[in-house]
Amino acid sequence: MHLPRVATSLASLLGASKPALTPRQFEPDSSVYIDADTGLTFASYTSDRSIIFRVAIPDVIPADLIYDTVLQIVAPIDVGWAGFAWGGHMTYNPLGIAWTNDKEVVLSPRIAYGYYSPPIYTDSHYTVLKKGTHVNATHFQVTAKCTGCSSWGDDESTGISGNIDPEYQTTLAYAYGNTKVDTPADVQSTFGIHDSLGHPIYDLAVAKNKDFAEKVAALAAAGEAT
Repeated sequence: MHLPRVATSLASLLGASKPALTPRQFEPDSSVYIDADTGLTFASYTSDRSIIFRVAIPDVIPADLIYDTVLQIVAPIDVGWAGFAWGGHMTYNPLGIAWTNDKEVVLSPRIAYGYYSPPIYTDSHYTVLKKGTHVNATHFQVTAKCTGCSSWGDDESTGISGNIDPEYQTTLAYAYGNTKVDTPADVQSTFGIHDSLGHPIYDLAVAKNKDFAEKVAALAAAGEAT
């Protein structure tokens, strides 16, 4: 476990573009989770703040590594915002930032270039699924299909390039802030720097779903949240 974490931390400092990949010789931080709401199987990780980050993928992965994914975030209601980074570090890769707006959940596609509020990222798109997205007295949860999160960019000189190959264990990343975003109703809201972050190792082989596209399309057809 220790070697991938060290490598990932160094990659994060250098702004490396690709997620860190390791052979399946280490115990992953993620575990398998079958979601009763959506019927999808996820690779799931719970942070020290009790924020859960889950990923589901198709069972057949194309050679170009361009495929849709599903992200699910479950967070305590007092968390200001929770963010997931598909590239294994918080800069130069697609992010999904979630927060509450009254009784709704907002999921914002972002990309970070430094220690300031990340702008909207137009090369990834989240379809927030109503089934699997809710707010209650203790937690908020969002479930969304992402197009443009498994492979991104084509510019190695800027670092905006990478992909996720589930044939390997993959280091992904998360961050969260305890302070609420500035304008909760606005998907482009600014927000403060994270209070903590992490780089868990996921084994996405357990997150593969047969008939993934059909299942996700059915969930999308059932309606979208905000």
